[in-house]
Amino acid sequence: MDFTPIITIDSIKWERVILNIAGKIKNIDQNAVSFSLYNGDVSLPLTSVQFIDEYYLIRLNISTANIDCTYLSDGEWTVMAQDKVTGIKYMPTISDDLFCDDGIEDEFVYCSDRSVKIQRFYKTFVKSAKHYYQANPTLNAKGGLTLDIFYQHPNKKNPFIKFATGFVKLFKPLVYWFNKSWFKIIFYASNMLPHSGKNILFTSDSRAEIGGNLALIYDRMCERGLNKQYKIHMMFKESLKTRRSFVDKFKMPYLLGRADIILIDDFNPTVQLVKYRKDTKIIQVWHACGAFKTVGFSRLGKPGGPVMKSKAHKLYTHAIASSTHVAKFYAEAFGIAENKVYPTGVPRTDIFFDDEYKIEVKERMYDAFEQVKGKKVILFAPTFRGNGAKSAHYPFGKINMQALGNYCKSTDSVVIFKMHPFVKTPIFIPDEFKDVMIDASEYREINDILFITDLLITDYSSVVYEASSLNIPMLFYAFDLDGYISSRDFYEPFETFVPGKIVKTFGELIKAIETHDFEQEKVAPFRDKNFEYQDGGSTDRVIDWLILGTKE
Repeated sequence: MDFTPIITIDSIKWERVILNIAGKIKNIDQNAVSFSLYNGDVSLPLTSVQFIDEYYLIRLNISTANIDCTYLSDGEWTVMAQDKVTGIKYMPTISDDLFCDDGIEDEFVYCSDRSVKIQRFYKTFVKSAKHYYQANPTLNAKGGLTLDIFYQHPNKKNPFIKFATGFVKLFKPLVYWFNKSWFKIIFYASNMLPHSGKNILFTSDSRAEIGGNLALIYDRMCERGLNKQYKIHMMFKESLKTRRSFVDKFKMPYLLGRADIILIDDFNPTVQLVKYRKDTKIIQVWHACGAFKTVGFSRLGKPGGPVMKSKAHKLYTHAIASSTHVAKFYAEAFGIAENKVYPTGVPRTDIFFDDEYKIEVKERMYDAFEQVKGKKVILFAPTFRGNGAKSAHYPFGKINMQALGNYCKSTDSVVIFKMHPFVKTPIFIPDEFKDVMIDASEYREINDILFITDLLITDYSSVVYEASSLNIPMLFYAFDLDGYISSRDFYEPFETFVPGKIVKTFGELIKAIETHDFEQEKVAPFRDKNFEYQDGGSTDRVIDWLILGTKE
């Protein structure tokens, strides 16, 4: 019997920026095996490895592959294994199993040359014609797997041309440089002063006042008397485009410099202008639940996605997620290590377990939208199309207002439209349907509306997570699903992931509403998978685990 140690690579699969490498281990104790990438000079340990029986799975995130969570740099990186007991190194060899998937219909499947067939796993993340990142798995001379990495950086402008361009637009760059310089001077000056470890800053560059997860955390800290132990400051700005007041331009860098703990709930470019002390906590309490459509570094190579060398989000020391299942997606999106994402649950979902709050909010909603009382409420809440706030829109022509209005009038129902905050164009409601249709897009908290909702119509919005907590039936009006997948994509296959029926035409949508064909049996499994805790204690876990540090 042959007891020669054998490690094979049987499968390679891309999952956005993550390369999954799987295979078998024979004649070696799994607990003694470690994997790494080796390029002749540097050895990078592969830490995200799972073992099941004789099989292993490596999840390699190329945007955070380096020890400092930066992208995998140029060169040829070979997958290696090592017996930690004996110190012997092995090169896993690519098995024939990798090349026999005839279910993949492409030009490489029926080619006899293994080195050519592996080209089907090549991956290019394109930002522009002169700015792209290639990660190409190749078959090396010894039959192992080598990743050939090449990063085409954007060309730097000629210094003379750069100076000439800056001279033409002299005023704006000078103002920006002046503001940024003063910002840094104030920050580093205040940051050098002694720190008590008790200064907390709640801040956002996309809301005028505290709200959402931030408000719930702050209110709960006050209820627990922690506002007496900590010195709490707040700094908010209505949107990324809004300018700060003259006083706030000086106050913001000072508060950042003095802060020991910084809490944010969205992308915040201001927080990323400076470098912090090693003991400063920067906690991202992301405004959405779950991980539905891709964001951040998961969108590398797609319209509106970041560049490979971007530092956006990477400064977070802690982030929260609704469950362990979701945590790995958040780590991928933020470009941080998975152990920095804590499955505390999401504070804004705690209200779903507070019966008194439910009654209070329902009464508030009936006062705000008087015509919904005693009616069946349909909430129409889609996400935006476009690459971000500047290009955000929704194709209102895809809504048959006549058909929807007629249904409402014949069934004693009301539709509440809640468009994404990025969509600035208001929806047009015909005069004949203003008694059964409401535009609530300016109402900030969609969770409040969910308490009076009998049916949710959405598409790719993360509101599905909150809705599942209330067991609300859902319909997914995905008329542009194929195009949305190619431009934005999802963390899990849309067709099998969403907790409700998918329809692609408005006729199908109306028919599903009329026949109550919602496939509601999908809601409970979806909720259980994405919410690790369903106890109303998420806010306390965020405070205890991340702010007070009572959980490692």
